[in-house]
Amino acid sequence: MSGLEPGDLVVLLDPKGRRYLLRLEAGAHFGHHAGGVGHEQIMAAGYGGSVLTTKGAVLRVLRPTLEDYVLLMKRGAAVTYPKDAAAMVMMLDLAPGDRVLEAGSGSGGLSLFLSRAVGPGGRVVSYERRPAFKARAEANVRAWGAENVEFVLGELETAALEPESFDAVALDLMEPWLVLENATRALKTGRKLVCYLPNITQVVQLLEEIAARRLPLLKLRVLEVGHRDWDVRPPIAHPHFRQIGHTAFLAEFSKLAPRLRGEAVDEEEGHDQAGGGDGENPVVTEASGDKAAE
Repeated sequence: MSGLEPGDLVVLLDPKGRRYLLRLEAGAHFGHHAGGVGHEQIMAAGYGGSVLTTKGAVLRVLRPTLEDYVLLMKRGAAVTYPKDAAAMVMMLDLAPGDRVLEAGSGSGGLSLFLSRAVGPGGRVVSYERRPAFKARAEANVRAWGAENVEFVLGELETAALEPESFDAVALDLMEPWLVLENATRALKTGRKLVCYLPNITQVVQLLEEIAARRLPLLKLRVLEVGHRDWDVRPPIAHPHFRQIGHTAFLAEFSKLAPRLRGEAVDEEEGHDQAGGGDGENPVVTEASGDKAAE
């Protein structure tokens, strides 16, 4: 059990399971309704240790996870919930060294998950049109220590982006269809674009917009990520009374080659037609739907 130093981040866990994120400072004091404790005590205890408050309560000293940090950091906008951010990383099929295009930055929660997935050799370029949100996201990401995220103040739909220059696109916007043409152009063919949308009507409108604009995007799936915590204290075990409900729908797309341009189609489309069996490419129809694309 090694000691900590000023500047380190810790999470304190109280007897009721509540978590508190703090950055350690020399001479500072953490106040709690069950008694306070000096930061020097926390430093001496180290990760995995425990400290006793002035009222005799035990606080566990934990190493903060990325999930802890995203949920407890200061927010300018609502964060992308970690369960959804983790699913988006999976859907985007990110790997070390990848370049990711993101919009909007929000409070920087999704940016941090993307940053970790692509590693030091990768890059996340995050567009945010609101100065206050950009400032908060940038501060949160820098405070965590991530150095591979570039924040840009501006509108993604008018950004000068090099074609086929990004390995993935992650959009957390109320109206993602406004930026789709520019974002799709910047995405490499065959790679993924994922949208984070709070309600299903946005998903429906997104698909209608893709079809109307004849964008080369194949809809692979629309996903809602469930999350159910359990309270297990032998011999008793039951779901927690307070659960995380609906947070968002995740819409996943793959960029098609130019010769397949047309309306967005489902991965299941064409399975009952000749040449469209399981495990084969779906039949892609023209925007009019009159005949199969050649």
